[in-house]
Amino acid sequence: MAFNEGDFVLIEYDLWVKDTGSLIDTTSEEKAKEAGIYDPRERYGPRLVIVGEGRLIRGLEEAIRELDVGKEVEVEIPPEKAFGKRDPSKIKVYPRTEFLKHGIVPEPNKVVEIDGKPAIIRSVTGGRVIVDFNHPLAGRTVKARIKAVKKLESVDEKVKYLILRRLPPMIGSQDVNVKYDAQSKTAKVIFNEKILNVNDAEIVKRIVVEEIKRYILEVDKVVFEENIVLRR
Repeated sequence: MAFNEGDFVLIEYDLWVKDTGSLIDTTSEEKAKEAGIYDPRERYGPRLVIVGEGRLIRGLEEAIRELDVGKEVEVEIPPEKAFGKRDPSKIKVYPRTEFLKHGIVPEPNKVVEIDGKPAIIRSVTGGRVIVDFNHPLAGRTVKARIKAVKKLESVDEKVKYLILRRLPPMIGSQDVNVKYDAQSKTAKVIFNEKILNVNDAEIVKRIVVEEIKRYILEVDKVVFEENIVLRR
């Protein structure tokens, strides 16, 4: 049973560079710590993937489409379906003074932002700075180990996971309560005070509403409630 466009699937995966074996992304907190890529802002554990949403590299999403729940596969992903081929036209030369006037001392391997685009300084020679706008993993073949843990079927679960992926990892599933009424096509979302203390909680609400509108057609209305316990 392959997954279809718009399916909500919980996925576990590891992604590493083929020729070095270096782990570059994982849903496992333990593996991330072992590889030195742990990020405390990241939510580890099975990750929500909406098939066709385009949040993953193309080769990874193509492999997910062919999975069954409970099935684990290992795939090789070529550069054009991973982080792209290296493009020589994305390597630029800038005068060193251009960086200095913005308070940046150019050094090899330093990540900088130029005109809103991230880049890596490759070399500094005299007054010339060579900057690479290619993705750091452009031109690299990667491998992935992927497992489909669960396909979300209920509206309640779909809404809950849309919310959780936008919130910091300190927020657990017990902090979000979703109740869907099929007759009125209304999803009621109850936040506890822990979520209300999260920065940008109001922005999260607006983003989630737009995602519900796009991906969960059974919902015509979203109601947010706040559950606050008064402590005296």
